[in-house]
Amino acid sequence: MIFSPEPSAPSELAGKGVEGIKSSGVISLHLSDPGKRSPCFSHANDRIWQSGITGMITIVPAVYLYRKDRDRRVFGRLVSNPPGEKLNLGECGLLLLFGAGLAFYVNLFVGILQIFVQDNTYQNMMESITTGYSLWEMILWMGIVAPLAEETIFRWLMYLRLRDYMRIPAAAILSGVIFGVFHGNFVQIIYAGILGAVMAYILEMSGNLWSSVLLHIGANVFSLLLTEAAPKLLALEGTPYAAMANTAVLTLYGILLAAVIFGIFHFVKKGKKRGYRAI
Repeated sequence: MIFSPEPSAPSELAGKGVEGIKSSGVISLHLSDPGKRSPCFSHANDRIWQSGITGMITIVPAVYLYRKDRDRRVFGRLVSNPPGEKLNLGECGLLLLFGAGLAFYVNLFVGILQIFVQDNTYQNMMESITTGYSLWEMILWMGIVAPLAEETIFRWLMYLRLRDYMRIPAAAILSGVIFGVFHGNFVQIIYAGILGAVMAYILEMSGNLWSSVLLHIGANVFSLLLTEAAPKLLALEGTPYAAMANTAVLTLYGILLAAVIFGIFHFVKKGKKRGYRAI
C-alpha cells in the first residue's frame, strides 16, 4: 500500500505555515485519536501485521521472478551485465527527500481535484486500518515493508517487463496507471498513479533497483511522520512559538520542492550519460 496523507477541500489550500498544514490536508488527522494509540509495538491492529507479513512473503517469489527475467534480458542482450549502477550515500538521502516531496506536492494536486470529485473511501479505509496503531508499527509495515513488496512487483517485475516491449515513458506511465488502479479508490488511484510513474522513470534513469524503493519509503514514512506531528504543530497556534513553527514548516516546503526538482534533473542527467536499460 502506498500511504497518502488525506487531501482536504482545496479551497483552503492558500494557507501558509502551520495554518497551511491544517488547511491543505497534507496531514491526515483522522488516522487515530492520540488517546487510542498504543505506545509501542502492540497487536491492537491485526490488519497491519497481516498486511506486513503478506508483503514479506510476497517479496521472495517476486525477487526470484525478477532474477529469472534479468537472466533472460542479459541472454537476449536487452541489458548489460553486470547490471545497474550504484547509488552513493548522498543519492540515497536525495531519493528519500525526493519521495517525501512527491508525497507532499502530489497530495496537494489531489486535494485540488477533490473540488470536483468527493470520495471518502480512502478516509474510511485508513480509519479502519489505523485505529489503535503505534507509529513504529506503521513505519515498519506501511513505511518500509509495504514499499519493498510493492516495488518488487510493480517496478522490478511489471514495469521492467512492459519496458521490454514499449518505450520507457509509455511503460512508466502504464505501470503507474496499473499501480494506481490496484489501490482501488479515487484518492489513491490519482496519487499512487502519479507516484508509480515517477518511481518507474527514476528507477530507469538511476539504473538502480533500489532507487524506486527509497522513493517509496520516503513518501510513506514522511506521510506517517507528518501525520504524527500535525496535532503538535496545530497546538502551537496562538502561542509564542507559532511564528517559529510557521518558519520551520515553510522551510520544509522549500526543501522538499528543491529535492524534487534537483532529484529529477540529477537522475535524468545520470540516465542520459549512462544510457538506459541498465537493469
